[in-house]
Amino acid sequence: MDVKVTKEAQEKILSMTDKKNNKRLIIEIEHDTDGCGCIVSGVARLVQHKEVPEGYDRLNSDFNNVDFVIDPKMKVFFDTLVTVDFSNGKLQLKSPNQMLNPRLKFIPRPQ
Repeated sequence: MDVKVTKEAQEKILSMTDKKNNKRLIIEIEHDTDGCGCIVSGVARLVQHKEVPEGYDRLNSDFNNVDFVIDPKMKVFFDTLVTVDFSNGKLQLKSPNQMLNPRLKFIPRPQ
């Protein structure tokens, strides 16, 4: 799975994270199913981690100093190429075939 991140989205994500240290950011593309009632009704969101969760896969990305990861069991819900964009004041997750989440939530790691 490949993740393309537009310049606008990169700037927005960096503005929402702690930039005091120069460590790599680790961001999970999560398929959130809390309160959905069924796993196929989940919603994509981005979650920052301190380190790569055990058993997660690293994804290819064009965002320097950022590692995107995913729970391998959740890859089925995403296309092989996804784009994180920032448009109309919102982060968005899309693929060449569909809009996956027009209001993508980003959860930065607590300070």
